Amino acid sequence: MAILSKTNDSDLLHLLKDGREDAFTEIYNRYWQQLVATGYYYTRSKEAAEEIVNDVLMGLWLRRASLEINSLPAYLGTAVKFAVFKAMARNKKRNQVLGGQLSDDAATAAHNDTEQHLDALFMDEWLRGVVEQLPEKARLVFVFSREEELSIKEIAGKMDLSPKSVEYHMTKALKAIRDSIRKMTIFLHSFLS
Repeated sequence: MAILSKTNDSDLLHLLKDGREDAFTEIYNRYWQQLVATGYYYTRSKEAAEEIVNDVLMGLWLRRASLEINSLPAYLGTAVKFAVFKAMARNKKRNQVLGGQLSDDAATAAHNDTEQHLDALFMDEWLRGVVEQLPEKARLVFVFSREEELSIKEIAGKMDLSPKSVEYHMTKALKAIRDSIRKMTIFLHSFLS
């Protein structure tokens, strides 16, 4: 077997799809520490973070043939964050039920509320990441429009652009966000199945 430490992620993914265990081992070694740090940031538990990362990486191996991954670090990072949020919701519900604080119906309702809140937090963080990756002008136009609630005319004046240019950059930003949402939907479907 060849040493894969100098192989780029795209080639590793192709080898992984072919069932190469050494490609999986390289991905594991390459991203383990970073993914555990991400998990730890949210859980504040090394053991929980390691368990989540193991589950995510095992899922990568088990679904290797069907996954469409453009960026391995982005895919793995998103998978870990999503798994953390789901684990937090499960733990909160379990603690409330074990503590006798909730009836089964109330526990189910609280779990659903918690899940929705965590999903909203996850999506907000994910969207911020998408916006941060936009080209500078598109990112600024989007932020001025959505977060500062400026009009096209106000943005044009602030950025010293024509209104048509502002519309162009807004269209570009929205298209990139829509494409990312489509990819996220595909990711979530593959992650949850």
